[in-house]
Amino acid sequence: MAQINPLMTTSEEQFIVGESDFSCFEQYAYRLEGCAILFCRNGEAEVMIDQCQSRITRNTLILLLPGTYLLFMDRSEDFRASYCTFSRDLFSEAAFRLEPTFFESVHRNPISKPPQRRIDGADIWFQMAAYTYRDRQNLFRNTIIKNRLQNVLLEIYDKMQRFGSKESRVFENTTRQMELFHRFAELVHEYCAQQREVSFYADKLCISTRYLSTIVRTVAHTSAKEFIDRAVMLEIRMMLRSTDLSVQEIAYRLKFPDQSYLGRFFKKHAGESPTEYRTGLRSPL
Repeated sequence: MAQINPLMTTSEEQFIVGESDFSCFEQYAYRLEGCAILFCRNGEAEVMIDQCQSRITRNTLILLLPGTYLLFMDRSEDFRASYCTFSRDLFSEAAFRLEPTFFESVHRNPISKPPQRRIDGADIWFQMAAYTYRDRQNLFRNTIIKNRLQNVLLEIYDKMQRFGSKESRVFENTTRQMELFHRFAELVHEYCAQQREVSFYADKLCISTRYLSTIVRTVAHTSAKEFIDRAVMLEIRMMLRSTDLSVQEIAYRLKFPDQSYLGRFFKKHAGESPTEYRTGLRSPL
């Protein structure tokens, strides 16, 4: 990937504000270490965020939590988006007091098209964040941006609480289940490259596989095994799109018994072999 990744922070650069055409993510899947807020300024793009594919257009707002996969499948030549990306540590401090329902709601609905009055607010927020980003001599620079991030997260959470669906209000009454599901999703992000059995995650959570399956079915409307397999498929697709690793090497990295086993797993879920998938990516339109 020739272009610089605009969403990658460093220990010296805990947050970054800017504008990009995101050409570096075209046909390249990237897993965020921290948090990012994107605001489409012009053009349109087809994006995949974790397991959801969507079309974004002008004034679309995207909130990406740590561990999220981002892939631009297609974008117009005039596509531009403002962005503000934060390190995992900054995000953790800003989001410390938010409830598990917030994270689940964002994971399920990371993309929104706000009304005009909120579009104006987003513009102001990005201008303030950009000012803080440029003010490098400010002794309290990271604290200020952390507070700005906390403010926007609370604004988003407020709108979810007041204008969200009845389903999200039901989640509020099952806080324990939501906490377990959120932890399960984090564990899947962390371990799916090595562990694909539901029992492993149930043991990590100190609950039965049956109870974990019930929680995932209630919250995500899918089985725990399907949730894990989709995460594994994202890992495989990311490697096929973004690396030159052979299928055998990918199978080794993801702890499949052999290349044939991975091939059968991939074809079951994608309808084509890993080689066919990779060939299709490189074929001219």
